[in-house]
Amino acid sequence: MKDTTKYRRNALLLIPIYLIVFSAFFDTHAQMPVLAPYTLTFGATPFMLGLVVGSYSIFNIFGNFAGGMVIDKKSWQYPLLVGLIGVSFALLFYTQATSAYHLVIIRAGHGLMGGFLVPASLACLTINEEGGSSRDLRLALFGATIGLAAVTGPLFAGIIANQLGFHAVYYSLAMLMTAAVVIALWLIKKQASRSEYFISPPISSKLILARAKLQGAFIFALGTMGSTGTLASFLPTRAQSLGLDHAQTGMLFTSFALTAVIIQISWPRMLKPLIKGNFRGCATGLLFILGALILAAVSNTSTGLYIALIIYGFGFGLSFQGMLGLVMENSHPAWRGRAIGIFFAAYSLGVALLPPISGLIWQHLPVIFPFYTSAAAALLSLIAGKILCTKQ
Repeated sequence: MKDTTKYRRNALLLIPIYLIVFSAFFDTHAQMPVLAPYTLTFGATPFMLGLVVGSYSIFNIFGNFAGGMVIDKKSWQYPLLVGLIGVSFALLFYTQATSAYHLVIIRAGHGLMGGFLVPASLACLTINEEGGSSRDLRLALFGATIGLAAVTGPLFAGIIANQLGFHAVYYSLAMLMTAAVVIALWLIKKQASRSEYFISPPISSKLILARAKLQGAFIFALGTMGSTGTLASFLPTRAQSLGLDHAQTGMLFTSFALTAVIIQISWPRMLKPLIKGNFRGCATGLLFILGALILAAVSNTSTGLYIALIIYGFGFGLSFQGMLGLVMENSHPAWRGRAIGIFFAAYSLGVALLPPISGLIWQHLPVIFPFYTSAAAALLSLIAGKILCTKQ
């Protein structure tokens, strides 16, 4: 009876955690349709626009590292609260910007605070979990929550921006994050008395990075997220070349996100046993991503693009759950915070590097559309990750 009560109490505590996760990723995805046009209202050049967009990912990497270290030394509670409060203020600062240069600084601060927040939210779910079906289910719901935020965030922001303007979007997001701060304070109060937290042993980040299977997970993250960033950057261009309007392009992204949500929910009990493990999930996912990118590049119909995006969502769902599983099963709870931080740093690095590289190659070699470059990166990631994950 006592164990049942404890199980129910822990299950109820998961609800506010997922609300925080949803808020954290809703914030970033909601800005996708509004950030570029908002920046252009200040007369930004294409270079400045790229700087505004990219500064978030660059500083997000530093936040990921720092957040992971604080999680191991103290607790997930500190970076979670600091990240939520910092993001809330950053969102308000967007409305006070008077130039694109201001937006670069605000985006940098936003990325840094978001870098604290995301590893802390995952650590909150998994830091005391030793493994098994319970952790797999938590990770699946984590990924599905991110997917739900990816579906609803851009839609919400687009409607609000059209009706009330750009500032209303940022005020609304700031209110959402403020509500998440209140939820986090309640959650921390409820979990403050828990004594299961592990004290970090004397292991350096260098030794964590030296673990082959973790290296494999980080390489998979580079390839998966680099390809996804390239898809997000250049799919509108590809869709426009086939005569699709903005609404139809949005539906393409929705088909990708919804497929990824379904796959991740199905992962723990159906797909993981079928595919036989996290590594195979990553490898299979990247194969689907590779094929989807090539199909999207060569397809001459909107139907072909929809099929490509559904295949991509299938691959992304498999790869994301596989990567999370590799990080969890190859890290000790005492230093899992840093492993998670490095994983999300690789996640951000892929998004920051591959889209501009793909665009630069396309600019000088017009025959090589960015999807081909990202498909090649996915293949290299697959090969390198497989070598590392099968290394004894």
